[in-house]
Amino acid sequence: MGFIATAEDEAEDGSPQLKRRPETIVAESRYVDSFLETPLSEDKLQKRLRALARNAKTVEEEQGVNVLYLALGFLTWFESPSSKVARTAPLVLLPVELVRNPRTSCYELVSRDDDLVTNLPLQERLKNDFGLELPEIDENETWSPSHYFERVNASVGEAQGWSVEPNAMQIGFFSFAKLLMMRDLEPANWPEKTLEQHALVHSLLMGGFERTAATFREGDRLDDVLSPGDLIQVVDADASQTKVIETVRRGKSLVVQGPPGTGKSQTIANIIAGAVYDGKTVLFVAEKMAALSVVSERLAKVGLRDICLELHSRKANKKAVLNELARTLNSGGAAARSPVAPTALKDARDQLNAASALLHTQLPQRDYTAFDALSQLIGFIGKGIRPPSVPRESYAAISNARAAQLCEMVRKLGVTATAAGKPSAHPFYGTRNLNLQPPDQQRLAAQLTTLSATIDRLLDQSTSVATVLRTGVNTLAEVKAAHQFLGSLESAPPLAAALAPAVMGADFDRARLAAALGFLVEWRESKRAVAGTFVDIAAGADVRSLRAALALGTSTPQL
Repeated sequence: MGFIATAEDEAEDGSPQLKRRPETIVAESRYVDSFLETPLSEDKLQKRLRALARNAKTVEEEQGVNVLYLALGFLTWFESPSSKVARTAPLVLLPVELVRNPRTSCYELVSRDDDLVTNLPLQERLKNDFGLELPEIDENETWSPSHYFERVNASVGEAQGWSVEPNAMQIGFFSFAKLLMMRDLEPANWPEKTLEQHALVHSLLMGGFERTAATFREGDRLDDVLSPGDLIQVVDADASQTKVIETVRRGKSLVVQGPPGTGKSQTIANIIAGAVYDGKTVLFVAEKMAALSVVSERLAKVGLRDICLELHSRKANKKAVLNELARTLNSGGAAARSPVAPTALKDARDQLNAASALLHTQLPQRDYTAFDALSQLIGFIGKGIRPPSVPRESYAAISNARAAQLCEMVRKLGVTATAAGKPSAHPFYGTRNLNLQPPDQQRLAAQLTTLSATIDRLLDQSTSVATVLRTGVNTLAEVKAAHQFLGSLESAPPLAAALAPAVMGADFDRARLAAALGFLVEWRESKRAVAGTFVDIAAGADVRSLRAALALGTSTPQL
């Protein structure tokens, strides 16, 4: 059914825009048309329908229940004979949903396949407070709302001021989850008080749980206590999940906590599969429908769809349940045969465990394992360094003392290599490369000729420099020092250049010269430190005449 707005819209300035008004006399043809007339303006109607559709979808996706109903007929009642406040409550609730028409983009009201229900909270209230029985809805081919309203009117007719409004309708949210749960927990509905005497319920509500021995002790290896043939796992499970699954299979109660993505749905799927394998039935409940859907999808992917009967959201009506039961019964003859014993899996597991144990066993005369050695080698990869290549037969000869010695040798080699610099820059780099091709030999011969001539010129010039400086220039280090000294003379005053031969001479007291230069440097730094106090002329002034006056404490003019 569609919707029609019958109220007036208002423009931004407050003036009416829609002149549609409800008629005083309604034509009978409008009783049976496919439109619901609402006392709202067009704009408010679309906003209300959009909010209803969005909220109903959110509740169904999160909780797996439909709460959107079309209420048909209302009961007007009072809480007491003296009360003047009239209460109204719906009588018949039709499950519906709001669907947007793809052609008109307007919302339409569509009936769901769920059953009609009466107002259960109202039924409970009338029974407990007034002793009145609100009749159940016996939906059949001859049932009609008007007949039901007549039965309700007959049940409450003796109450003063109470009446039934059969033509009233309202779309809204109605939820009976808590009331249904309360009815399920009513002890009278359980045979022989089995609910009150149930050990788990008694422990939860009254007595608490006794401490029991853990199924697995701390440090237990699961492969030592569990055989692959005893594990019923339809999806992957790690060690912690396997402990939970086997604890449940052994009849123990437990609580599993963990953030999203830690494999709780996988564990639940394995627990359900294990329980079915053991001939048990499982009731899996969850507040969110997403949790139910995830577990159901996991079981369906591994071929266990036939063991599941979903009873939530759209799948909770009688027709869907009967169709699912029929489908499961029809597919029962195609059950797969039980697999053979997992002998190959056990052998492969034992081999892998043996290899792992060997890797983590301390080597003879060592304080480390093979796994430790491999970890160190792999660490070079993460640092962008090529791992060392050591022959396998050499590992046995490397004891702890030898390993420490090799590490020290490598450290010293690193220090020496750092001090030597880049190998290609060494003067003798490539001198042992004797496997040269003819082009390389030709290039080398030309370079050696040039180098020989250069060395001869260097020897001649160094001899001349040695004669002038009256000192020996025999090594490359001495040649370099003489070159630096001559370079410094280019900017030196004439007196310094004249003293150069004497300074470089073998008989010159170089220690005394170094001390004098050090004194001059100290004098220059001292003068620079007091430059803000003394004028330049004070550095060369004769201050001996001021000594006596300073000793007596008299004031003297500023220098």
